[in-house]
Amino acid sequence: MELRNGVTDSAARVPFRRWAEVELHHVDLGIGYELEDLPEEFTERETDFLARRFTGNPDVPPTRLTDGTRAWSTGREAAAPEVTVTGTPADLLGWLAGRHDGAALTAEGGALPVLPPL
Repeated sequence: MELRNGVTDSAARVPFRRWAEVELHHVDLGIGYELEDLPEEFTERETDFLARRFTGNPDVPPTRLTDGTRAWSTGREAAAPEVTVTGTPADLLGWLAGRHDGAALTAEGGALPVLPPL
């Protein structure tokens, strides 16, 4: 199936994509449910999905993301990442999903990459 901006995903992932809509829009309501309140399983899966979504994007430098326990790679292809971005799972997800500006994240090796809109 095709998502916004030409991103494709398998039909088998539709239930998870619906879960993402419910969780992220629940946060967007501004009623006290924050990114930090999201289930750990959801946060990890959505971070993985969004990191893969930006993989190969020529406008995003090769970037390594880490919450100190797990790590993801994203951005245009390269032998090694140019930038390493570190933060809490909620802050990484918030930045990747366009819900936070990334101010709480640490970028080493360069500036925090500007991500294209989802």
